[in-house]
Amino acid sequence: MLKFRFGVGAFVLCNMGPQGWKLGRVIALRYREPHWPAGTEAPYQVALEDDRSLIYVPEDDAAYCREATHEDLRIARCMDALAAAPGDLQGGDPEATGVAAGLGCPGGKASIGSTGYRDGRCHGCDGCPRSWSCVELYSEHYRCAARNGLKVTRRAVDLGTVRVGQSLHHPAGDELPVKEGFLQCPTLVRLPPGVRFTDEGALAGEVRFDPHRGATYRVELVAVSTASWDDAAVGIVRLEITFTVEGNEPPEAFDSGAFAREQQGARTAAGRSLRELGDTWRRWERGELGNRDTCARMNAELRRLRALLEMHPRLDGGRWWAQLGGYHMNVHKLLENTLFECELYLGHALTFGDAEVRRMAEQNLAGCYQKRLLEAARFLWIDGVERMMRGQWTTAVETFQLAAAKKDGWGWAVNHGDIWMAEAAARIVHGAELAAGKEASHDEAALWINEAARLLQKSVERSRESGAFGPEGHPWASEIGTALVSYRTLREAGASTADWLEAFKLRTFFWCAQVLGGAAPFPPRPAPRREDAVALARRLRDLQDAPAGLAPSPRVTPRCSPER
Repeated sequence: MLKFRFGVGAFVLCNMGPQGWKLGRVIALRYREPHWPAGTEAPYQVALEDDRSLIYVPEDDAAYCREATHEDLRIARCMDALAAAPGDLQGGDPEATGVAAGLGCPGGKASIGSTGYRDGRCHGCDGCPRSWSCVELYSEHYRCAARNGLKVTRRAVDLGTVRVGQSLHHPAGDELPVKEGFLQCPTLVRLPPGVRFTDEGALAGEVRFDPHRGATYRVELVAVSTASWDDAAVGIVRLEITFTVEGNEPPEAFDSGAFAREQQGARTAAGRSLRELGDTWRRWERGELGNRDTCARMNAELRRLRALLEMHPRLDGGRWWAQLGGYHMNVHKLLENTLFECELYLGHALTFGDAEVRRMAEQNLAGCYQKRLLEAARFLWIDGVERMMRGQWTTAVETFQLAAAKKDGWGWAVNHGDIWMAEAAARIVHGAELAAGKEASHDEAALWINEAARLLQKSVERSRESGAFGPEGHPWASEIGTALVSYRTLREAGASTADWLEAFKLRTFFWCAQVLGGAAPFPPRPAPRREDAVALARRLRDLQDAPAGLAPSPRVTPRCSPER
């Protein structure tokens, strides 16, 4: 009898092709339909959770269905990572183990586009919660509040029903434990035209016609304040304001046909951009385009797609923003400095409140979070090398350990055990200095040298697996290995190691300079950003002040300050 991976009742994610992966529950094994040939059966019948439709899984293979993780279940059942989870999902985050020691906001201020996650602290999140972006607050794959053990205070207000043409006024009430900071990452795109939200958490304005929604629709605004993140009694405040809008009928002067044609034209143009992006990427995969040409073509097309979405910011409920962010991740793989764009546009897609768009964005955000860790590993490696250049051998070792812990010795373009060989060199210098001194014991020095030899062997194995080097292996690792043999020979003979140590330091400085200069066999220096992160963030905020479906006028300014 065949053994299936899942039993009846198991939650799985099913591959629905262009519709992406959808959550469902196995309701039957060995499913078959009457018209199928004898002996033909599908391993599972699944009820999809979003619409309860029934499907079958043709093969018991991970390409067709996989186990649903805790994150998958939360994505399907919660509005965002800060929302209260259903009872069966509570207490499922093992990383929420107390407030992270590295959190802090120097000067009490935040900064847009901060790359504080590269310092290796705070579980891949920026060290200042006031700088947290939409993905850091709302994505199930980032979960910065939970990872760093911050309290979440939730407040919900239901304003009932309001009709188009009526005024809506909700002041910031006493039920909120903070009176500022709610414009950090509000989901303003969910509001009806004419209604404004303030930093204090208040709503006001006249509800106007929204051409993107039906005659009756539900508004679920979410806003978060991190102003009191370091107050154990308050923490992060999540405010949810809900209400129903009725009477959303087009006024006489509104040309519904022209609006539909305009949206269809934008949709067609966006689809054309995606096809061009996909074609360029496939040509790179086939080796028909080099990295430089691929990046140039994709960046140009991404700018065209972004310009189109800035003219039609609410096209199809945010799905194109998710695509824009996702394709920036392809460019990031080619060592372009575009992780900020990935997170900016995928995070914006999360604010629309569309369940399918959220799933699309979260599928890419899983990889984005991992790229944060890889970036942190690389920049910590560079930081450790700079410390070696200053002769700070022990602090360099501590930095390399933090770097290797991020992704088990991997980094963004750091693929050949570079982190381990750098730590090995620093340990050898420090161990040799200890052995030459009078205060430390020889046993302590031997521990440093022996650990260096172990790390060097790990780096040799990693570089050999890559197949990027000949039989001599990575040149720095080979040189360290030869030097280590010479050192041990001198020690066994009772000879002085002073000249050896001076020569090894000089060679170590040479290799560190090669790393910092981006010379082969090391990865090139990190590329500078092509576009200013603050300017990109402001452009996106401008769109949220624009009339529904239209681009902002040149006079529109963001309601939030750059410090959020």
